[in-house]
Amino acid sequence: MSAIEQCYASGGDMIIKTVEVRAEGESTTLLFSQGFDDWTCGTEDGRELTFPGVAMGDALPKSDGSGYQSLNIEIDNTLGSVQKVVEEYRLAGKRIYITHREYLLSDLSYPTSIYHLTVLDREYADNTAKFSCGFFDLLNIGYPRDKLTTLVAPGL
Repeated sequence: MSAIEQCYASGGDMIIKTVEVRAEGESTTLLFSQGFDDWTCGTEDGRELTFPGVAMGDALPKSDGSGYQSLNIEIDNTLGSVQKVVEEYRLAGKRIYITHREYLLSDLSYPTSIYHLTVLDREYADNTAKFSCGFFDLLNIGYPRDKLTTLVAPGL
């Protein structure tokens, strides 16, 4: 049994949920943790990040074979800082990625579960930024991957 399964079964250790938001080609990230305490945690690539505590909620996808599994995340946007940064990325045409990590309070050095997601939809209402994220962004994948242009196919 994994550490996260033991935690859910026993209720002894607290789960710390964190979110890292970044845009394609950007080095800076937005960091958030659920609750009102700041947490310094290690990541899977060896970085040590401090996640400031904010009001945040998430709805994990159900485990099924439907092919449509999305993670819904709501983050406090009272000051509008989340909306400002995310919309700047969108206006620049950059794809936005979210990394959702869960840590156990007893071991903040490495996450117990990691989800790498692409933001599919966003909504701002009632001082809340709501993101719908998917594991695989099928709609933005071009098919066929080789695009037919007048240079490739002159008869078009």
